[in-house]
Amino acid sequence: MQYKMIVLDMDDTLLTSDNTILDSTKEVLIEAQKKGIKVVLASGRPTGGMLDAAKTLKLAEYGSYILSYNGAEVTDMQTGERIAETYVSKASFDEVYDYLKARDVFVLTYIDNTIVYEGTHEYMNVEHELTGLPMQPVDDLKAFVQNNVPKLMGVDDIDKISAMNETIGGKFNDDIHATTSKPFFLEFMNKNVSKGKVLKQLIDKLGIQPSEVMAFGDSNNDKDMLEFAGLGVAMGNANDNIKAIADVITDDHNQDGIARIVKQYL
Repeated sequence: MQYKMIVLDMDDTLLTSDNTILDSTKEVLIEAQKKGIKVVLASGRPTGGMLDAAKTLKLAEYGSYILSYNGAEVTDMQTGERIAETYVSKASFDEVYDYLKARDVFVLTYIDNTIVYEGTHEYMNVEHELTGLPMQPVDDLKAFVQNNVPKLMGVDDIDKISAMNETIGGKFNDDIHATTSKPFFLEFMNKNVSKGKVLKQLIDKLGIQPSEVMAFGDSNNDKDMLEFAGLGVAMGNANDNIKAIADVITDDHNQDGIARIVKQYL
């Protein structure tokens, strides 16, 4: 099979435990782009939290893309243009906010590449530490947010988030899709947003077939992307659900898992 696109989750997939990209991974992905293969970053991260990795991999130079907020925003890195956005409405934001606050879950969202939140929590700084984006505290998040947002997130201990995720079952209401990324992050997006759904829209635009796509991931928000791709690759550190649906399981994110598969199949 001649692959035309490589799609990569970032945290715990492309990035190591110290938030860097292995030299071996960088080399094979740049070499793939030199051969005309598109490299796409697909992450729950905000757009601003993906730009350093995109620069490292020279996505702008080779006309590649990023899918941020699990696909709520799609950016053409060559032009810097946002070519698609699918947001959570203010009404849906309020409904999810009320649901999370009723369960005493810490809530955050994103406005202009800033993490906006109220209150405090043990894990409140994790997203800032991962993405490098600034944080802005507000007294009343529900009152502060008056427009649509790319996503919002509930943050709490692993057992609580896992139980809530199981109860929701991927569908919060008719307009909102929910999933986990980090085990203490419960993410809420527009129902039309997921990595798999938005990846389909992108390859349709580019004239690429699903069978020509190789995708790497480790977490629940990668599931439909790996199922959709012609070759779905689970990292060695992926959860059991992702390993069960993957076509291939590779080494973990701190080893040459991505480089090994790219070299093997390309």
